[in-house]
Amino acid sequence: MSILAFCRWLAHTWLGVTMRDSTWAFAIVEIAHLLALAVFGGAVLLVDLRFLGLGLRTQSVSRVAREFLPITGGTVTFMAISGFLMVANGPVRYYFNPAFRLKIVLFLFAVVFHFAVQVWAARKEGKGEGPSLWLKPAAVLSLILWLGIGVAGRAIGYV
Repeated sequence: MSILAFCRWLAHTWLGVTMRDSTWAFAIVEIAHLLALAVFGGAVLLVDLRFLGLGLRTQSVSRVAREFLPITGGTVTFMAISGFLMVANGPVRYYFNPAFRLKIVLFLFAVVFHFAVQVWAARKEGKGEGPSLWLKPAAVLSLILWLGIGVAGRAIGYV
């Protein structure tokens, strides 16, 4: 089954019909999505600032990465689920939207990249160690990717 065929199928499922025809479903899901985004964005910012050596300096890199893993992991999962529910509102429309396509590509890359770096940093041993030299460019790339996802997400309604 192609992605377009899946989108057409999704539009006619009970989920697609409910999200499209309900007065409040999309708004409630979008609010939940944005709240999770706020928590996730704050957690990613704190982790990346620690990787850059600019924040939470009294905590080790591994401790910050480890303690934020449940927050970043949980909220990104919640955002993916709520994002899927929002797409169910009009999946064929989203399929043809170039900003949405860019957002999804960036999201997939950013999730893999960010969590690979965060899990690696969380597994580092030692107390009070500073960020590794390669963590700084990784943190900058992470922030650029997440910002790009946000910009692409805002652009969805305008293209």
